[in-house]
Amino acid sequence: MGRVLRAIRLDQRLTQQAVAGRAGLSQSVYSRAEHGDLAGMTLGNLDRIVEALGAGLSIDVRYRGGLGDRLADAAHAALVDYVVGILRGAGWMIELEFGFNVFGERGSVDVLGWHADTRTLLIVEVKSRFTDLQAMLLSLARKVRLVPARDQLGWSPDHVARIVVVHGTTESRSVVARHAAIFDSAFPARSMDVRTWFRAPAGSIAGIWLVSPEALRARGG
Repeated sequence: MGRVLRAIRLDQRLTQQAVAGRAGLSQSVYSRAEHGDLAGMTLGNLDRIVEALGAGLSIDVRYRGGLGDRLADAAHAALVDYVVGILRGAGWMIELEFGFNVFGERGSVDVLGWHADTRTLLIVEVKSRFTDLQAMLLSLARKVRLVPARDQLGWSPDHVARIVVVHGTTESRSVVARHAAIFDSAFPARSMDVRTWFRAPAGSIAGIWLVSPEALRARGG
């Protein structure tokens, strides 16, 4: 990691002090990261350093030959099931893993909702945790642009809404707080606003819904 950080910094012709300033950290903390001295360094500081260089931080956890991935998939499935239950209870029609191909641009939507009375199309992105925020924003913008153009379901919307649903862990809440400006701009509605809107959608909405672990457990997720 240290070698990669140094290579990116040099490629951008930046000093350690400049990168540390962008990250809001001292030069000594940045220097430790660049030298691979990560003992005692928080993930938050590492994330700020990587972000200051315009890069992304990815951590891979391996467990029993892929069991970790299967457990993560199960957590994602439980979250999808929770969301679908809430939406159907509020009168929405649902399509899961809706695939689209518009002029060669392909993709899929985790949960696609349709509210017939208000002719509202809802695009839901479900995530166990936040990873690459920029990629998430680009992916959602693409889906909002392309999915309504594929009218194979006969759903011709007057309004198109987008919601990101995430496990409301301490980590997820920390990401939202740390990148408040991004979330306030891209997803101004929060969990309570989103739940209220589900029951009586009025126009479009762009929101982030943090589902607490307690809510999932109460529903058997």
